[in-house]
Amino acid sequence: MAPIDGVEPALALALADGLVELTQSLSDLAFDLGGDPDTLRRHMHSLQAFDRITQAQLAIADVLRSTAPAEQRVAAITLESLAYDLTAKLQAYRDRQAEDSGSITDDP
Repeated sequence: MAPIDGVEPALALALADGLVELTQSLSDLAFDLGGDPDTLRRHMHSLQAFDRITQAQLAIADVLRSTAPAEQRVAAITLESLAYDLTAKLQAYRDRQAEDSGSITDDP
């Protein structure tokens, strides 16, 4: 795989906007589904996942919009599991970059 160059700031902002728009659509869907008492009763746990997903999407949008260093961006995430996961992934990519003499591929 080819190395990844940094994300252009305008692209990061456009991606953040796209995530916010998708989040609104997902929130609307969850609201519609939760409005049916039978659906709500049968799928309460799954519907709660919508909330976690939308919170994560908004947090990622904030990370994309930020100009702070990566550690500060991740530290600002209030969803602990997401912050922990991103911290671990960031470190893994940095470790791989160091091993590969400065090239990061888009493989996880």
